[in-house]
Amino acid sequence: MFFQLRQGLSKFLSLTGGINYFWQKLPNGVYAFNYHRIGDKEKNPFDRAIFSCTQNAFEQQVIELKKHFKIINTVELSKLIAHGEIVNDRFAVITFDDGYLDNFTEALPVLKKHKIPAVFYLTTELLESRQITWWDEIAYLLRKAHGMKYQLPNGTLEYTLEKDNIDKIIQRIMSEIKQTKNLSVLTALQDIRSKFPEARTKLLAENHELFMGWEHAEELLKQGMEIGSHTLTHPILTQLEDEQHRKEIVESKAILEKRLNCTINSIAYPVGRYYCYDHNTFEYTAEAGYKIGFNNEPGYHRSIGNALDINRFCVSTNDLNYLKYECCFT
Repeated sequence: MFFQLRQGLSKFLSLTGGINYFWQKLPNGVYAFNYHRIGDKEKNPFDRAIFSCTQNAFEQQVIELKKHFKIINTVELSKLIAHGEIVNDRFAVITFDDGYLDNFTEALPVLKKHKIPAVFYLTTELLESRQITWWDEIAYLLRKAHGMKYQLPNGTLEYTLEKDNIDKIIQRIMSEIKQTKNLSVLTALQDIRSKFPEARTKLLAENHELFMGWEHAEELLKQGMEIGSHTLTHPILTQLEDEQHRKEIVESKAILEKRLNCTINSIAYPVGRYYCYDHNTFEYTAEAGYKIGFNNEPGYHRSIGNALDINRFCVSTNDLNYLKYECCFT
């Protein structure tokens, strides 16, 4: 209901021209924009909610951001924070989480065309891997099991996997998995695998290449892009024991720096909502030597008290005016 209300207000302001008025009046500060996948989600059997927008929509957003912001990377952001200069202008950081191959094939050409820098947050175990992530596999298995019912272990809700409403149902189940403290994502995945073995067999018989390899990461650097860490395996950090929590943060940086021969300046916390990271995350991030840490909570910064806890607007729309609305009214 809240989302529909925001969409309605966005459309009203777009029709009346009000959105551009507020857009022009955005205050100075740091605005970080987080993308995941770029492409047509309707043709994809995996997690469609992970798609940010189409390539054409991404280009329009890049053009608009370039007009109204000074687009920087995290090295420049670190310097601005250190010198207290983030209120001197409107700065934007464009980021990509996870390392999907379409970031390279669809997003990079747009960034190069418009001479825009971006930061790509890579999960080390997914590089050069045919692995399917836990969220993509869960979405695939549930999508192929339409007409059946499912309930998480120790869950209170039973879901009917209706074909016409499957994307919304998948996201409800995914949200429950992410927010449940006594159930890890891997336990949930194993349970879903056991409940829908035919869908699992079908997935294993198919050949999918979803993520970039090391050669793509090297090319991103050559093209002037920045690489950041998105941990070793993309877990929800608050679901881990302390040592594994630390390992995900510290070792991913070391692996990226050794393999790519570059300095990894920043990290983006997997999923990145407030319940997915904590004070331990900040401790291990500082220990590893990261200068910048991004969450995935919406908002901008007129000042930054904790450089390891910077907000990002998570882009999930083709609608440029709605993206403007989020920046103006979040």
